[in-house]
Amino acid sequence: MPPFSIRRLDEQGSDARGRASREAVDHRVIAPASLVLAVAALGALALPRLLGLLDVALQPTGQEIVDAHLGVLRIGLGRLLLFERLVVPLPFVAAGALLALAAVPALAGRGVSAGAVWAALALGAAPLLVQRAGELAVVLATPAAGLGPGDVVGLPARFNVGVAGALTAAGIAAPGLLGVAAQAANGVGLWVVALWGWGLSRLDRDGGASASGAHVLGWCLAAAAAYAAGWALHAALYPTLLLVVMGAP
Repeated sequence: MPPFSIRRLDEQGSDARGRASREAVDHRVIAPASLVLAVAALGALALPRLLGLLDVALQPTGQEIVDAHLGVLRIGLGRLLLFERLVVPLPFVAAGALLALAAVPALAGRGVSAGAVWAALALGAAPLLVQRAGELAVVLATPAAGLGPGDVVGLPARFNVGVAGALTAAGIAAPGLLGVAAQAANGVGLWVVALWGWGLSRLDRDGGASASGAHVLGWCLAAAAAYAAGWALHAALYPTLLLVVMGAP
């Protein structure tokens, strides 16, 4: 075969590998990016109402020193509302990243691409859209009367189908790590964990693993461990993050 033909074959092989690499990157990016944009869009719908309620809760008093403090508080809490409505909840971000770090190398040996893993994790986190929709409904349905600044910031969290919601309804405040565990034990979070475990087990099975209940349970337990670690990281880092978002006093 002439040398130029060999070079042409090499170039064609290089182009094919490049296309495959780009497609893998596209699959790795498109599904997570779509989820992030959808969560942000639903969260943004609640912002006008929340910021309006915040203005009502921080009305000027006519006292210069107090009003200056209220103005600074308005800016800080406004930033916090923007951050919390436009960003995917951080426990899920941390949990998804930790689970991907474990699942990508574990499934690579079965021929499962990293893009497929990220896509499965993004699709499994789709219940976050249900959470955002429920939070929006709570925000729109709650009257402004009697709400303080802290009530406004915590208003979306009233949509919590789980332990924390039951404790709040009963007027019980769980302290410290118990409070974090109560927040984590909610219907949306457990739904996401189940979908993550099921999706990864399907990828593993497609790669040649046995389709057994114990196998599915193993991936569900891995997802639950990543979810618990994500909430632990959130609890540890959130005070610092709060200072960064709101601005140091």
